Amino acid sequence: MKKVSRETSVRMSIRRSFVVACLVLAAFVLQERPSNAATTWECYVYNPVANQPSVEAVVHMADEVKEKTHGDLVINIHLGGSLPIKADGITAGVQDSVIQFGDDGFATGTIPVTGILHLPMLIQNETEMKKALEIVRPYLDAAYGKRGIEVLGQYYYPVQVIWGRKKIESLTDIKGLKLRVTSVEQGEFVRRFGGVALTMGSPDVAAALDRGVVDGAFTASSGGGIPWHDLLKYRYGFPTSWVNSTYIVNADAMKALPAATQTILREAAAKWSAWASEEMDRQEDKLTKQFGQGGMVLTDPKPEEIKEATDKMRPYWDDWAKHHPADAGEALGKLRAAVGR
Repeated sequence: MKKVSRETSVRMSIRRSFVVACLVLAAFVLQERPSNAATTWECYVYNPVANQPSVEAVVHMADEVKEKTHGDLVINIHLGGSLPIKADGITAGVQDSVIQFGDDGFATGTIPVTGILHLPMLIQNETEMKKALEIVRPYLDAAYGKRGIEVLGQYYYPVQVIWGRKKIESLTDIKGLKLRVTSVEQGEFVRRFGGVALTMGSPDVAAALDRGVVDGAFTASSGGGIPWHDLLKYRYGFPTSWVNSTYIVNADAMKALPAATQTILREAAAKWSAWASEEMDRQEDKLTKQFGQGGMVLTDPKPEEIKEATDKMRPYWDDWAKHHPADAGEALGKLRAAVGR
C-alpha cells in the first residue's frame, strides 16, 4: 500500500472540509430559498421624463407589485429613448416579448381602433372621453388579444391643445406651420387648416423644437408641457382631440405567473392607470397658469372657432371609417351615437 505524505494528507483533509462546507451552505440556501424564484420583467414607456405623471404611475404600479408579491415579480422600467424601440414599436415589442410590459400610447398604426379616440373635434369634453374609453375597450381587448397581448388598463391626457415657438393665437395661424402630432388623425386637423403635420414620438420632440424642425406641438400642459414649455412661447388652448395610452403585457408571460401574482398585477395596473388620468387632470390648470406667469402667451379659443373646426372635421370621421376595419367603424358608430355627433 502506497504511503501518503503528510502534505498530501493535509490537502485531502482541506478538500473534504471544503466540500462538506459547500454541501451545508447549499442545503441552507435551498431551505431558505422561496419555492418560486423571482421573475423579472422589462417595461418600456414612451415618455422620456421621469417626473411626468404617466411615468410616475408606472413606477408606483411596479413598486406596489414588488411589495405585494414580496419581490416575486420585479418590473424594470425604461424611459422613452433609453431602448432601441420607437414609440410606435411598443406594441410589437410586447408581442415579441422583447419587453413584457408596455405603456402603449402610439398604437394607431398597429391597433387602428385606437385612432377613434384621436379623431379631431369628435370628443369635446372629459365626460365624453370617459364614455369613449368604455365603448372602445372591448375592441381594444380583441385587437390586442389577436397579437398575444393582454390589456391591463387605460389612461388619458387632458385635451390636446396647440403650442408654438412661433405665434399661434387662432386657427388661421396654423397655416404654414410645421406641427408635431401624435397620430395621423391629429395630423389631418393640421392639414385641413393649412399646416404641415409631422408624427413624432415623445423622445424626439425636444430636439426637433430646439433645432426648428417643428414650429410647435400638440400636447397638454401636464403632458409634453412639462418637459417642453421652455422651448415654446405660445399656448393656444384649442381643444383639438384627446390622447389615450394603454397598459399592455405579453399574454404568455402573464400566464406564466402564479394566479395570485396575476391578480395583484391586474389590480395595480387598473388602479395606477386611473391615477395617471386623475393626476394629470389635477395638474393641468395649475401648470398652465405657471407657464403664463413665466411669460408664455396663453390664448383661449372662441366658440365660433370650435364650431368652424367641428364642421370642417365632421366629413373626415366618415372618411376615416371607410378606410379602417369594420370593427373600428362599428365602434365609431357607437361613439358618435353616444356623444350626439
